[in-house]
Amino acid sequence: MRSKRTKQANGNGDFARNRVFEIAAEVFHRKGYDNTSMSEIANAAGLTKAGLYHHIDSKESLLCTVLDYGLDLTEFHVVKPLQEIADPLERLKTMIDLHMHLVLEERNLEVTGLLHECKTLSTADRARINRRKKEYVRMTAKLIAEVTKKYDVKDVNPKLAAFALLGMLNWTYQWYKTTGPIPCDEIVASFQKIFLLGILGTAREERPEPSKAAAAR
Repeated sequence: MRSKRTKQANGNGDFARNRVFEIAAEVFHRKGYDNTSMSEIANAAGLTKAGLYHHIDSKESLLCTVLDYGLDLTEFHVVKPLQEIADPLERLKTMIDLHMHLVLEERNLEVTGLLHECKTLSTADRARINRRKKEYVRMTAKLIAEVTKKYDVKDVNPKLAAFALLGMLNWTYQWYKTTGPIPCDEIVASFQKIFLLGILGTAREERPEPSKAAAAR
């Protein structure tokens, strides 16, 4: 069984700060950014308003930090582990697995669900957040391109396929319930099957893995 990830912490209060960001994300997600006051976030976090301002300068700064935190989680829990996997297909399957579990973990639902909420940021902050998001799209497109190259699939645009995959994965926060009847692992397996069948068709059956081909000789 997959163990629940723990947030990275050290002795300088990073864990407490991260928990504030998670709580702020939950309140923003539930009430909407424009309808949320700093007092409401402070109350939800068990802090005084002055205590909250010890962690952050303003509501806009808090939103920007929450978005950065969501992207940091993605980099740590998805991007870095993929660097250890050599096979393109396994890399893509693992990316879907790790990304989906990150999005659907109870504490991360609101954090990742806010990643589309950039319109209220300053121009500079919005550009920086969007730049980080585009880097992840490029990484996903590269994974897909490597898989289609391996199976000699030429009629799939990796960038469009990346947008389709990330849209499918990220939208789950809108309907997934941690107490619902469908476990996360079942969603992962179904999404892997749906997406890989979509981009590869029967190419995997026509071109078996080298280990399977050797065993058949």
